[in-house]
Amino acid sequence: MDSIAVTLDAVCLASRIILESGGETYRAEETVERMCQGLGVPQVDVLALPTGLMLTLETAEGGTITRIVRVRTRGINLDRIDRCNDISRKVAEGKMGAQEALQKLTEIHEMRPFRQWALLPASALSAAFFTVMLGGNWFDFAVSFFCGALVQLVMPPLSKHRVPTLISSMLAGALTTLMALIGTMILDNTHVESIIAGAIMPLLPGLATTNAIRDTLRGDLVSGGARIIEAMLCAVMLAAGIGLTLSMWGGVGL
Repeated sequence: MDSIAVTLDAVCLASRIILESGGETYRAEETVERMCQGLGVPQVDVLALPTGLMLTLETAEGGTITRIVRVRTRGINLDRIDRCNDISRKVAEGKMGAQEALQKLTEIHEMRPFRQWALLPASALSAAFFTVMLGGNWFDFAVSFFCGALVQLVMPPLSKHRVPTLISSMLAGALTTLMALIGTMILDNTHVESIIAGAIMPLLPGLATTNAIRDTLRGDLVSGGARIIEAMLCAVMLAAGIGLTLSMWGGVGL
């Protein structure tokens, strides 16, 4: 049997990966409980929050070990969640030990994010097609494409320098609106409303809102409330950036 310290490191890292990658808090708690069950831990008490994790394990000798894990960065990476879930299932089924799980989880945690050359066209095309879906024409498609690409170029440096999420949302909304207004000046037969609406769709906190509802329905009222407030504030700051830019521009194109 692996040492309790290795077991504690493995389960804490698994829950941290889930919380940092946009997973629900109940998923982080269930992952810890099932991994501990598979690793032969007699008793475990865990409380996961969007910003951290509190965990107490009971040792075979009857003692307890407590650890608090702080989650400072949060994003969306479903690939990491899927890989982490696969490892936790193997541990729960007794097919993988704590040491091997810790090694594989460390590799997942240190995975490099998606490369910019892949994210840039994905973001641009997503914004452009949302614009068409919301009633824009192909000229709007072109402008929205560049809006989505520019926002994707700007957001990673902001995240790297630890700019708060709310400020990043406001800057993204302002930049999107500015590009949309400039695009309508350059190209004829464009509609600034369709461009802005389509370009901000990838920026809206849809997954965060879904996770907030799921946490609330499962009884995690603190986590659900915190997530829904964060999602609402992100949407408000995004709208604030749009409104501020439009008012400074003087309503050109509306």
